Amino acid sequence: MSLQPNEVLIIALVALIVLGPKRLPGAIRSIGQTFRQVREFSTNVRQEMDATLSPPIVETTTPTESDNDAEAPGTPARAADDAEAPGETAAEVTDRSTSDGAA
Repeated sequence: MSLQPNEVLIIALVALIVLGPKRLPGAIRSIGQTFRQVREFSTNVRQEMDATLSPPIVETTTPTESDNDAEAPGTPARAADDAEAPGETAAEVTDRSTSDGAA
């Protein structure tokens, strides 16, 4: 809602007539303080709502390629050709990889 200059002038004249020249400055001052308090209150409520509704952003580390290659300690890393074929068990893959390496 935007007030035109003519509307502001009419409001000022009515306030001057109703309140008089002695009480008008104090009334304007108290109206300004009330608007400031309402603005501060709405800003605080908005900040609290934003903090409540949007959780804080927590940075997580993404696994790198070297992290993907690392396996549990004490277990040898499997090469791409050591992967299990469909229907093949892990023991058969281990037997196959040890027999290939012995040659």
